[in-house]
Order: sequence, then structure tokens, then C-alpha cells
Amino acid sequence: MKRSSKLIFLSVLILLSALSLCLAQAVYLKQFDFNDKDALKKWGEMVLNGKVEYELVKEGEEGYIRALSQGSASARYFRIGYKLKEYPIINWKWKALRFPDKSRAQTDKEKDDYAARIYIIFPYLNFSSSKFIEYVWAEDTPIGTVLESPVGNNVKMVVARSGEAREEFISESRNVYEDYIRAFGDEPRRSVGAIAMMCDADSTGTSAESLFDDIAIIRK
Repeated sequence: MKRSSKLIFLSVLILLSALSLCLAQAVYLKQFDFNDKDALKKWGEMVLNGKVEYELVKEGEEGYIRALSQGSASARYFRIGYKLKEYPIINWKWKALRFPDKSRAQTDKEKDDYAARIYIIFPYLNFSSSKFIEYVWAEDTPIGTVLESPVGNNVKMVVARSGEAREEFISESRNVYEDYIRAFGDEPRRSVGAIAMMCDADSTGTSAESLFDDIAIIRK
């Protein structure tokens, strides 16, 4: 993903998610099963470098989100304010169907494409003072590895899944509170303001495809 487009994406998310913090007292435990045909309409869209196709796919009574990037980068986000220490766990299911081709990429910025990402955003006054935890599905990096983002040291990427594409959904459960401390070296000082999902292949100019389902924010 190109640095400029990603900076714009994260900066705008800061503004949007900061608004949700005003409603933090009214926010309850949240689960997104995408079984309702209009479920995706509740998620905002941020186009960075060409539009990724996000669609809600129904199979009987069950639904999930399909994301297809054709050399593009865009995200779907949901504004939700809560204290991470109270709801430290995020669960989700995903399936990587196609990885972006990084064989010609030389720099970290050129390699900054992933078939699937899940963001946890901690907004503040501006981009540099905000924090981001980003869970990615990598191809060959060990699970649990914390990676530095080419965007800045306030964005930490945690490898939640590694390996080739799968035919079945993989369930994930991460303690974001613990991952935050491990990535940044201290406890989060601010509340969560939004979560997001993304598939991108703009930096490599290739394609990527993934599925998302059953995103849930829960108590420990």
C-alpha cells in the first residue's frame, strides 16, 4: 500500500473514530455475524487507492463479507468507542483466498499489501499521536510476530495468521490489550474508537481476495 494513501486512511479514521468516543457510555458488547442482508451498510467505506469490492455473501441463513482487490486499496470501518481493558478480546473468522504477489517488491513499502487485515484504532488529536494495532494474515512470517509498519512507529502489525490460502474459515481470538503492551511497551492510555477490515494489493499492482465473518468484541 502506498504511504500517502495509507496515511490519509489512518488520519481520516482518527477523525471518524474520535466522534464515537463521545458515545462510549452507550456502547455494549458488539458482534457482527453479517447474517442480515443490510449488515455491511452499517460499515463506512474509506477508498485509498482504488476501490476494493466488498460484498455481503449469503449462503442459506449464514452470511460473510467477501473482499476482492484488483490492484486497489480500500477499507470498511465501524465506529465504536470502548475501553480496551474492559473488553480486551477480539474474535473473528477469516479466509485468505488469494495473496498479493510480492515477488517483484523490493522495499517494505512495496511489500505493504495483505489479503486480510483487521484494525483496532486508538484515536487522538492527529495521526502521529494516535495508535493502531493491525492484525494481518502473512504468507511466511511466524504467528505472533510484531512488525513495524512502513507508515510509522505508532502503527504496529501483529501476524495473527501465517501460511497459504485455506479452503475453510479460520477462527482467531486475540487479546488486544496484551498485544498492545507487547507491541508498544506500555498500556493503552486511550479508548478504542473504531475497528476496520481491509484487503489491499495496490502497492504490488496485483490482486488479493479474502473473506471475513463473526467479528466480536468481548470481555475476557
